[in-house]
Amino acid sequence: MVLEAQIAVRIGVLTLLIAEVVAGSAFGVGVSRADTLVDAEVRALASVGCARVIVILQIPETADQVQHAGAIGRAQEAVLVRLPQRHASLVRRYDSIPVLALEIDATGLQALEAMTDVVVSVTLDRVVKPQ
Repeated sequence: MVLEAQIAVRIGVLTLLIAEVVAGSAFGVGVSRADTLVDAEVRALASVGCARVIVILQIPETADQVQHAGAIGRAQEAVLVRLPQRHASLVRRYDSIPVLALEIDATGLQALEAMTDVVVSVTLDRVVKPQ
């Protein structure tokens, strides 16, 4: 029962992220930022160990689904090849939204912060209880 609730919560959070990406509002598509936004909790956890995070990626705006999927894959690869292997590990790639789930330490966070050309934000991957 607990596992089912955790899965339901993760699906809910992912649905919210998808809605934000599709709406083009807060994340990913067409976003231009000089600095990567990092959740304060991520910074605190990474400074003393590891943190599971959601990384929102910047991709060009396009209506074509094939181009959109290709842009997501290229952005994900751009991040993964630049991350120091011992300081970051891939938890999950998403095919339809410009997001990566990673486990990082302080060095991995610094690398993500330096990727202002592709990383929009880094937030804590947390389980949210259903209301």
